[in-house]
Amino acid sequence: MTRNINIRELQADASKVVKRAERGEVFEVMRYSKPVAILMSVDEYHNLHQECRGCVEHWREITGKKLRKVT
Repeated sequence: MTRNINIRELQADASKVVKRAERGEVFEVMRYSKPVAILMSVDEYHNLHQECRGCVEHWREITGKKLRKVT
């Protein structure tokens, strides 16, 4: 579950928030009620990155196409 946190709260409790992220919580950082960043553990980030790679590879197998680089 993603928890919203505003920048002021993050600045005041950065150490605690980072520890909670390390334990698996995901934070959506808000500025003026708009999301600007996501804070999560490195392990969670790497897991998502691997899942994304798997999806791209599966898409390539199905379509026989390669993705173009976006510049």
